[in-house]
Amino acid sequence: MFKAKLRNGEEIIVDDYREAYWWLRDKTPEDARIMAWWDYGYQITGIGNRTTIADGNTWNHEHIATLGRILSAPEKRAHKIARHLADYVLVWAGGGGDDLAKSPHMARIGNSVYHDICAEPTCSEFGFYRGGMPTPMMRKSLLYKLTQFGYKKEVKVDPQRFEHVFTSKYGKVRIFKIKNVSKKSKKWVANPDNRVCDAPGSWYCTGQYPPALKSLIAKRKNFRQLEDFNVGQDKESTKYNEEYMKQMSGQGSKKGKKKLPGKKKTEPRTKKKQKRGGYPTHGDDLNLKYVGCTGSENKLGKDKEYVGGSSGANIALLQSIAWEKGHKYIAVARVGSDGHSFVFTDKMKKPTENDKGGLWWLGGGGGGSCGASVLNDENSPFVSFSLFFSNPVIDCRLRCSMW
Repeated sequence: MFKAKLRNGEEIIVDDYREAYWWLRDKTPEDARIMAWWDYGYQITGIGNRTTIADGNTWNHEHIATLGRILSAPEKRAHKIARHLADYVLVWAGGGGDDLAKSPHMARIGNSVYHDICAEPTCSEFGFYRGGMPTPMMRKSLLYKLTQFGYKKEVKVDPQRFEHVFTSKYGKVRIFKIKNVSKKSKKWVANPDNRVCDAPGSWYCTGQYPPALKSLIAKRKNFRQLEDFNVGQDKESTKYNEEYMKQMSGQGSKKGKKKLPGKKKTEPRTKKKQKRGGYPTHGDDLNLKYVGCTGSENKLGKDKEYVGGSSGANIALLQSIAWEKGHKYIAVARVGSDGHSFVFTDKMKKPTENDKGGLWWLGGGGGGSCGASVLNDENSPFVSFSLFFSNPVIDCRLRCSMW
């Protein structure tokens, strides 16, 4: 509980957290299990009187990593795991120290045990671009969807997987009911015979997971932290820590060049390895098909949607937006860190010489390139728009793309 001021200057008391925990106490079954980041575990148990799957005394790093994997995963993939562990998901939202602010730690902790979550230890692809636009991986994640659902019209949550049941007065806490919970797994977990502790009645229980999650748990690589005084360091954990510190200091190896512990190739050598979830992180990974350029936005399709400067400065984000909106083409113009961009599907008009876009072509219909005079003109506020087919067809590495 704390004091705050609304935009109109009115002073208020924010009591959202108690309100949410009392909602759990009064509106959920007594045997309900609540999934939330471990920070709120004691509050859920002490105030809400409900079981939480993690709290501040969860010493099991691998268990916290499993929770991080769920929250940072795409909605469908997250649901396949969550339905075997919990009945509700609780997230902190509304800015400040909410779950989006904690999100880098969720992905990093998850990746320290499940090495297939991110491309490198710092999980830089799970976050936000300058200007607050989410990266493709963040945009697809369960965490982002649950915190932004209802606030941003483009963010959708599948009600067949997660049903929104509560948002506190000022939006600080949100609760979603997990649909199609596995009754078999819930019964298995409740059976005392399936509990694993150091000793009968011990306060420290490493626990075990329902059989339905056997294949997931088999992927874990137990992580020995630097501060873990109970065991000695192994080579892989030490190597992972060293790589993490290098990445954080800006001295890490280039993505894709250094193999991280536990990573295994699952695709033929002749085929380019795809990033986790298929989310491109570099322009060269996009495999966009270049279809031409124009200096006039009036030549773009009639259904064009302007999607801003931040996406214009990042072609990976622009492609993700086109996919989500169901458009076939993207148009991007960029200078430095600024830019303009559109997504559209309708047929484009052929530019004239006055459009200063150089020659223009579509598919295999002719040769052309962005006009060199426009690209090199320092007095021009923006270069001409480069046009791409948004499906990954062929590798495109043209200077007129200007990424």
